[in-house]
Amino acid sequence: MRAVLDSSVLVAAYISRAGACASLLEDVLNDHEWVVSRFILDELCRKLREKFNYPEDDIAAVRQSVIAAAEFVEPTEIAPGACRDVHDLPVLGTAVAGCAEALITVDRDLLDLATFRNIPILKPGEFWRLLESRAAAPGHSKD
Repeated sequence: MRAVLDSSVLVAAYISRAGACASLLEDVLNDHEWVVSRFILDELCRKLREKFNYPEDDIAAVRQSVIAAAEFVEPTEIAPGACRDVHDLPVLGTAVAGCAEALITVDRDLLDLATFRNIPILKPGEFWRLLESRAAAPGHSKD
């Protein structure tokens, strides 16, 4: 599955290293296609620096790991009225440009949309439930 993880999920993954978001990141890395944009990567690094005082060497390592693991896309331009927070428009644009099958976030403004252009917007735990429901669907093969 092609998945976009927004910066809130990625921050939680890198900060906790053992929580649900860290497990989600590991699952996406191992079994799915991770789609990201420069916007999401820059936001991740900024939050690690400004909110969590991450050392610059660690931020550089995070940046390199994302660059090595994810497929980068240029966000599609999204009209300002698409969601409450205009700062979330590039996240939606990343999901659209990357032909994502899921956008995973803990951001309430995004979650309240539920879907955007037929892309489900899910909390981390909901992503696994979506996968389980697809696997249980008639005609689904595990190969």
